[in-house]
Amino acid sequence: MEFLEIGGSEPFHSYWETYLAKGLLLIFVVDSADHNRLPEAKKYLHQLIGANPVLPLVVFANKQDLETAYHITDIHEALALSEVGNDRKMFLFGTHLTKNGSEIPSTMQDAKDLIAQLAAEVQ
Repeated sequence: MEFLEIGGSEPFHSYWETYLAKGLLLIFVVDSADHNRLPEAKKYLHQLIGANPVLPLVVFANKQDLETAYHITDIHEALALSEVGNDRKMFLFGTHLTKNGSEIPSTMQDAKDLIAQLAAEVQ
């Protein structure tokens, strides 16, 4: 399985549709502790999913270990994930790094298994 990371900075927006059309699923990572950028993240997420209404979506709400992080239900609301449509498979995971970074949290293992399953279903 190959992953392609396309950043959210303005110069990369022109690549989004090109690579999204070839993708098996969309993985969107949002910083749960960066409250000011959540409206921007919502805007771009909905722009991305609008280009392909059936592409499976996996959202990682990162930095859940920080005190300032929004709870997973707040992320769901802030990104308006209830509006992604009934025809799309959508999953939301709360994530964070472990203290020493050497072990994979169980949530990430579950996400890895799900991503592999979704990719296999599409191919």
